[in-house]
Amino acid sequence: MDVIWFRQPAGDPGTLNACYNAVDIHVIRGHAEQVALLDGERPVTFARLLTEVGAFAGVLQAFGVGLGAEVVLQDAPPFEDTVVQLACARVGAVLHREPSPKPALAVVGTAGSHDFGDVPLVTIDDSSELDWKTAMRAGKTDPAGCADVPGDAPLRVVDGTAIATADHLLAVAAGDVVDPVLTPLMSAETLVLADQS
Repeated sequence: MDVIWFRQPAGDPGTLNACYNAVDIHVIRGHAEQVALLDGERPVTFARLLTEVGAFAGVLQAFGVGLGAEVVLQDAPPFEDTVVQLACARVGAVLHREPSPKPALAVVGTAGSHDFGDVPLVTIDDSSELDWKTAMRAGKTDPAGCADVPGDAPLRVVDGTAIATADHLLAVAAGDVVDPVLTPLMSAETLVLADQS
């Protein structure tokens, strides 16, 4: 698989987008109705996944989450987890699985087991003022496009280490790294959510 750059590196890190490489490119290339993932028994096409990811990326932008902003994601069901990961990549936000000292937004399965202070909180169930369904209805009215993300910008933080977007995508494309979401999607293979660890 190839990594698609928006602007090739030329004495600088260049720009690209992980979500574009995983989702948008397949829709552009005419594979919109190909199954991107299986959520249990439910098949989700690349077109549908793009709609969902664009909508949540719109939610992120509505909260001012953009390039370099930190988003905490914890205890979400596999489908919503995948959508949030891709939406963060879409707007250039940095995904954290552990608490972050300065998150711009947090997404959790339920509000009860988490305390993020005054940080905006989206819950997958209806345990907060901003639940997933309400947020997604709003996001679908103003979905977000793909940001030009510098190649050296962090995609996510894992065990306290920032993972650079370009390095990670190039390693996935080369087969040097297996990413549970990006590896199958970038290869246009079906992501089976039950298989994620």
